[in-house]
Amino acid sequence: MNLYQASFLNAVRQFPDNTALYTEDSSGKANRSLAKTFTYQTLFEVSQRWGNNIAHLTNKHNKEQRPVAIYGGRQWQMYAGILAILSTNNAYVPLNNKQPANRISKVLSQIDGQVLLVAENEDPTEFLQLTGPYLLVIYLGADTPIWLTKNGHHQCFNIDEVDVAVTAAMCSSSMPIASSTLANNIRPLSDQLNDAELKLTTANHYAYILFTSGSTGVPKGIAVSHKNIVSHLVRLDQLLRLTATDKVSQFFELSFDLSVHDMFSCWSKGAALYVIPSERLMCPLTFIKQHELTVFSGVASILSFMDRLSLLKPQQLPHLRVSCFGGEKLLTNQALKWQQCAHNSRVINIYGPTECTITATYYELSNKQTIKSASVPIGKALPGLSTILVTDNQKITSANTLAELYLAGDQLVEGYFQDAEKTQQAFITLTTDVAEAPIRYYRTGDIVYYDEQQNIVFHGRNDHQFKTSGHRVEAAEIEDAVVNFSNDITWCVVSAQTENAGNTRIMAFIETAQVSNPALHSDDINQQMISELRKHCLQHLPAYMVPDEFNLYPYLPRNISGKVDIKALLNNDGQATAINKTSNKFSPKEATPC
Repeated sequence: MNLYQASFLNAVRQFPDNTALYTEDSSGKANRSLAKTFTYQTLFEVSQRWGNNIAHLTNKHNKEQRPVAIYGGRQWQMYAGILAILSTNNAYVPLNNKQPANRISKVLSQIDGQVLLVAENEDPTEFLQLTGPYLLVIYLGADTPIWLTKNGHHQCFNIDEVDVAVTAAMCSSSMPIASSTLANNIRPLSDQLNDAELKLTTANHYAYILFTSGSTGVPKGIAVSHKNIVSHLVRLDQLLRLTATDKVSQFFELSFDLSVHDMFSCWSKGAALYVIPSERLMCPLTFIKQHELTVFSGVASILSFMDRLSLLKPQQLPHLRVSCFGGEKLLTNQALKWQQCAHNSRVINIYGPTECTITATYYELSNKQTIKSASVPIGKALPGLSTILVTDNQKITSANTLAELYLAGDQLVEGYFQDAEKTQQAFITLTTDVAEAPIRYYRTGDIVYYDEQQNIVFHGRNDHQFKTSGHRVEAAEIEDAVVNFSNDITWCVVSAQTENAGNTRIMAFIETAQVSNPALHSDDINQQMISELRKHCLQHLPAYMVPDEFNLYPYLPRNISGKVDIKALLNNDGQATAINKTSNKFSPKEATPC
């Protein structure tokens, strides 16, 4: 079943007058006067009209069905645009406006798409200039920005222009006109829904494609099928038990898979989705209180931030009844403080890689069970999914034994988008003692262990991946960006450490000829290099991947195997001395305080 059909259309049919979406202006200042509220019916009508336009343009150019990309941040057009794309049976590919232009261009080249949707107040000029494949660019705003009329390489339209042109073309032809195409068309909602249903197929079985960090410096695509995500929604419904009266937060960036959890767990039940403005993400307490949200999901690092400011005070959020945290380690002491802060809420720690469609395991805090680990367990598999712990090719069942976590079930994706080699490495088929047939598993790369209650507890990564701000990062991609800064940089090793507050600190250890003779280089010169290096990284990496520390060395220590001795660097045991280092990352304190 199509995701659009399984979630949104059913809710429109049952709850047309319920609030489906609430957004605020995200220009940097919260402004209630610029808030937008859509009922299910109005959001349906907008998305259907846009979807008809996309379908007409793609058919007009006689191109095969391809993913459709959408670029922006937290504007309402992003959400209507995603629904529009799904209504055309295409997979959506979210492009975050915080990503560097060259990274976005790489994604567009990989998906070989033909249509790009652009949200209001966005300017895609920089990455469009880098993008080779010809694109049909549709601007979803009400205005006509300069870039729209001056882009010579791609064909650019305003959505209103497309609307008029498509309607005129269809009226002058013998083609049947869909009920939601004409702006002045008035037909019963049930007829419009039937039209929408008839268009839906699963011929293109991908619902969305998300791109994560890649070890070669090229983003890695993960294509999630309709079957994957619909199976996930059924399981999540059993866990969260949302209703049509709930007010649900939308915390995550749309390029992060937990955004799918926010959107479609809400829309599948007829509940209201409240998009938290960017300036409120690090401290959403005021927004939650103001709108009396009943369901909240976020990353654990926001608890660390609020805890440092002593904001997690008891009984502040009485309306919350469900709180979910995912994407990174949830520290036990902070989870318990949140439980007191939202004293009527169930607090659930959810875990799952994108390769297993958002959520694979969960753990719900309970007064009946004491957590002994520093971080909240990731718990047990959702019903219908399975987990095993493996080390040295042996299945582990004993407590407190570190092993890699393998996942299996119908939420596993087919593999990486157009990358058979990576797929073969990460997805393997095993026979087990209890299974009659071989089972396909995803090797998560996460090192975990069982506690005494057989709950799974996350320990760390078994490779050079780590998580920061809820995002999974390949250290190699950062290393590649640093080395490409200058020919004088001969090596770079990136490591991440979790601080006491639970934050991930990224450190870059850089071997460079520019400091081979410290007597010839002042601290000012070294600091200038670090400043330029940081600017370079911001141009080539998302902000969350830019190192917190740049440590310059005339040489990096090697171990007996000839590899860089990362332990010596981290222990600072005198085998190597940094010429200069600095903290070069913006602080979360840039966010608006509660």
